[in-house]
Amino acid sequence: MKDHQEEWQKLCAQAAVEQDSAKLMKLIQRITELLDAKQKRLQGNPDPASSLTLIFQIAYDEVLLIEREQLLKQRGYDVISVLGNADAQRSLARIPSCRLFIVGHNAPSETREEMVRWLRAKFPHAKIVALNSPSHRLPEADFNFVLNGPEEWLAAVASTAS
Repeated sequence: MKDHQEEWQKLCAQAAVEQDSAKLMKLIQRITELLDAKQKRLQGNPDPASSLTLIFQIAYDEVLLIEREQLLKQRGYDVISVLGNADAQRSLARIPSCRLFIVGHNAPSETREEMVRWLRAKFPHAKIVALNSPSHRLPEADFNFVLNGPEEWLAAVASTAS
């Protein structure tokens, strides 16, 4: 975030002026989830396998893996990041469920499509966010974003993870 303010703090500011009761309730629920996750992290006992905010990231570039992971953790998410399809399949063999996957863009389309098909088969109810170069989309993903900055795909993550 540009001002390094945590997401829950921004949501509190929004809740303070929200007039619509349904929107206010959604804001309060999200604030509670974020604060619960933060409390678990501070106590040193996060349980990523059971977390409602667990995000599993498959990246194909180590620098991007680290950047995205830090960005997501700053927003209160538990993140498991791996490099490539083989590491993803190995790691996911130990995780019984996951609600949200991010598939990076820096690999051939065939590699990324293979990963999405595998995720669909193993986790049929999970959501998949595909980060794409301008010329490649993953039609089987739930969300496709051309990388022009993180704002759009982070909004999809927030709506899916809450």
